[in-house]
Amino acid sequence: MIKDCCLVFDVGKTNQKYFLFDPDFKILKRERIKVQKIKDEDGHKAENIAGIEKWMKDRFDELMQSEAFEITKVNFSGFGATWVHLDKDDQIITPVYDYHKEIAGDTFNLFYENYGPEAVFASQTGSKNLNMLNSGKQLYWLKTKRPKLYIKIKCSLHLPQYLSFVFTGEKFTEYTSIGCHTDLWNYETKQYHQWVKSEKIDLLFPPIVQTNKIVVKNFNQREIIFGVGIHDSSSALLTYLLKGKESFILLSTGTWCINFNPFSDDSLFDKTQINNGATAYMKVDGSPVKSSRLFLGEEHRLKVKKLIKHFKKPKYYHRSLEWNKAWTGKTFPASKNHFHWKFLDNANAPAQDDLDFPDFETAYCKMMMELIDLLKEQIDVICETLPKKIYIDGGFSDNKIFLALLKKQFPSQKIKAKPASFACALGAAQILGQDQ
Repeated sequence: MIKDCCLVFDVGKTNQKYFLFDPDFKILKRERIKVQKIKDEDGHKAENIAGIEKWMKDRFDELMQSEAFEITKVNFSGFGATWVHLDKDDQIITPVYDYHKEIAGDTFNLFYENYGPEAVFASQTGSKNLNMLNSGKQLYWLKTKRPKLYIKIKCSLHLPQYLSFVFTGEKFTEYTSIGCHTDLWNYETKQYHQWVKSEKIDLLFPPIVQTNKIVVKNFNQREIIFGVGIHDSSSALLTYLLKGKESFILLSTGTWCINFNPFSDDSLFDKTQINNGATAYMKVDGSPVKSSRLFLGEEHRLKVKKLIKHFKKPKYYHRSLEWNKAWTGKTFPASKNHFHWKFLDNANAPAQDDLDFPDFETAYCKMMMELIDLLKEQIDVICETLPKKIYIDGGFSDNKIFLALLKKQFPSQKIKAKPASFACALGAAQILGQDQ
């Protein structure tokens, strides 16, 4: 039996995974599934929290009964901008709303009248207006638009902390979840923003604790150490910060590509930077990190689905592609873009996709080139000077086309990617070993 194993449930927006680590953080066992979404009361997709919860409990019970491993620690990595709202009996009272849920356009007019102007508010909170993706505004939306639901809420937990609550029954708030473009935090005063207190929304939040806080519980006469959960991209950043002091930027890729510059001389933003996509996150100690985001993975998924259908290729055909520099020759006029995006900036994009390509390979390569052009803009926003190293983590870390084109875009930087990366889970495991 391998003793002192750490189990991490890594709940992503697209996939749900668990990893079992040995004491040296080597993977002993893993699983990846996809819990299907459900619908909220408006027919919009929502997170299937009951399905996720059942999967976690089932896997926990199975692994606890294993004769091959002895689990002593458990932690949780989860995506941000997502709430689980509980009533007085700790029952979930609303759907776990998707952060892209469409809401009425006038929802936040009064909000900015009372707590703006918008540009000043964005500078204080480190994020431009993103509607429900600013998860604090979900509570304002519930309070003003669905007061009968809101009045029943007694506690609101960020998703990573709810995952921990499922096993410990204890409620906490921690910095990495507060800090991911929630509009809850004033980075200038280093406390909840005044609007949170004025609206008395802070009364719904459990106390703030350090991300390395542990809770000890007994299961089957065994003492298990539980973490309080951590925001997934911030968890990935932690693993690289623990490597040493040499500067780098991290591209934490997946449904989103979150770009972190933890070595910026200026961790706060001006209005121009925020308008261009810069966003403040927080490290595990509450200090700010200059970041930016791109919905790269989701746009990639949608375009691959379309290209697969158009060129009549197998579902995962793109995963087998090797880099061929001939694809970037005279085939693509530098001045012409071929793809229109659902979520991203279309200022230089055509009104609709132009799929006039000889084959899937060249179409896919051009699509990736255009995505990386947009990605470079987001990287430039957070870097006064580019460091020598760029780390790639997550879903695109083994995409050979992505890595080759990124190297062409940043020829002076050392691009380092670890195939089949698992840094989100690894950071959640490593934080349990940090000093309390």
